[in-house]
Amino acid sequence: MHVLLIALQQEAPEPDGARGTDPALLARLEAEQALAITSALNAGGLVSPLLVCIKGSRLHAEATAQGLPLLAVSGAGSVTAHVRLWRWQRRRDFLLIQTVGEASVRLGRRVLAMRKKGSAVLSHAFFVRPPATDLACGPALRAASRVFCGSGHVRERIREFWDSLPEKRRPGATLDLLPPGIPLADYLPQPELWPGADGGERRCIIGMGESLAADSGARLMVRAMAALWQREDLPPWEVRMFGAGPRFEEVLHEAESLGVAARLCILGDQPAAEAARQCSAWVAPGTSPEELPQTLWAGVAAGLPLICAQSPLHRERLTGMPPLTAVRIPENDPQALAGALIAVMRDGRLRARMRQAGEAVRPRIGLAAMAAHFCAFCAEVVTEAGGDRENDPEPEA
Repeated sequence: MHVLLIALQQEAPEPDGARGTDPALLARLEAEQALAITSALNAGGLVSPLLVCIKGSRLHAEATAQGLPLLAVSGAGSVTAHVRLWRWQRRRDFLLIQTVGEASVRLGRRVLAMRKKGSAVLSHAFFVRPPATDLACGPALRAASRVFCGSGHVRERIREFWDSLPEKRRPGATLDLLPPGIPLADYLPQPELWPGADGGERRCIIGMGESLAADSGARLMVRAMAALWQREDLPPWEVRMFGAGPRFEEVLHEAESLGVAARLCILGDQPAAEAARQCSAWVAPGTSPEELPQTLWAGVAAGLPLICAQSPLHRERLTGMPPLTAVRIPENDPQALAGALIAVMRDGRLRARMRQAGEAVRPRIGLAAMAAHFCAFCAEVVTEAGGDRENDPEPEA
């Protein structure tokens, strides 16, 4: 069996802005998932993958470097792309068509339309945010047999879209959870960077990501800083907020009003792995249902103590994890956040136990775990189709 994986992400910012999540970061995340899936399928041997991506994109370059079978196109509407895909697909007896993200959905349906009835399965994946209403209710999703959802929020929003349709027009696709993974190879757990850990003097650096996005918890963090400021039994500390967004002035004004601006660094976008490498602890106080996975998991991946709000998304991602994977606090409670930070700062044994829990969890949050889940789905499709791997030549890239 062959898997046609379509990932047409453009990593440049959208001119009309994002619907909550930074579009360039979302595109990067989707490209990482697509690359990991293609690599796992190619190595597994059960099916033969072909990755369709935008020519000149980072995904194109990384897939080429790995020697993965790919077809680079100029866009979803390219006539040349359609011709080449038509020629490629007609030599395959059975085909699984998997799209990643909104940009890929319509091309996936066009390829399905090239196939004889019953000779292909169409599936979509939305890892962070649900598709726009017109897309969710459109023919591309109605033609799918499965939709992978990166969170319960994505699944529930799609279900709400479908429930609003007349019964005859509601898609019959299975809505399956497939949490996105993060690239663990980028995160190198460091020795504990705490004052006195190696006999030297240093500040305790508290980091957080997506800090200037909506519902990030940045102002909550500033209010918790005000509570920390009053304590004289803590090591030297500061907070570093990473990420781009429109809330710089708002957060800075709050910090100045509460007298903690001297302990706050508001920084721009940095790769989450590099940001976490500078820190002693990681906080995720936000409540956005479309938060990127690294906003929570960067701390665990880097071997840092993690403190997070008990938002529905965080509860979902922490389900089944050891209790000390994170110190969990109520939503929108600056005193609880301050109390958790004080506990982590003062208790070396707590930090050691959290680090141990994080090490156990680490393999479960990476791209390999996500790809393994998808490969299991492919095995189901192979069994249902009664097919096996075909040894056809790769298309010309």
